[in-house]
Amino acid sequence: MIKKTKRLLLIPLIWLAALVFLFEEFIWDATARFMARLGALRAIHAIEKHIAALPPRWAVLAFLLPSSILIPAKLIGLHAIANGQLMLGSIAFVLAKIAGMALFSRIFNLTRPALMQVLWFSRLYEWIMFYRNRIHAYLDNWPAYQQVKRRLAALRFMIKGRGRLLRFLRRVRKHRQL
Repeated sequence: MIKKTKRLLLIPLIWLAALVFLFEEFIWDATARFMARLGALRAIHAIEKHIAALPPRWAVLAFLLPSSILIPAKLIGLHAIANGQLMLGSIAFVLAKIAGMALFSRIFNLTRPALMQVLWFSRLYEWIMFYRNRIHAYLDNWPAYQQVKRRLAALRFMIKGRGRLLRFLRRVRKHRQL
């Protein structure tokens, strides 16, 4: 009886973990590409160069700073939701989450060597990665998760394909007008 109850409670948590991982992977990849393109701008590149050269303790501060700045934006979004502004609050929260993940991933990539020199940070990182990899291994062996990943990959391919097709059609139209 207890095992059956435990299993029933575990299934929604597994689905939630799967959705979180899929969302995280999609957003992380998309924002990483965007931030890398943004980093090609001369002014941004100069700032990134300084961030990458920070000593370990300053790298930790640079790494944590975007999270602390965006927490108020997330709270504003939650406050708007609590006050009945569901759409506005959701948009504010999601945008703050995406912006935070974009900054978080970029700054982490820039400061990773310095961050790994901080003992508590490197231990925390190893611990997080150990459990993240265990969860991924579990989910990757789950047929429903594999099916959702395949469908999302197909959707991404279709969206990219349509974007390429639209760009091609615009070029053809532009060429005909000349």
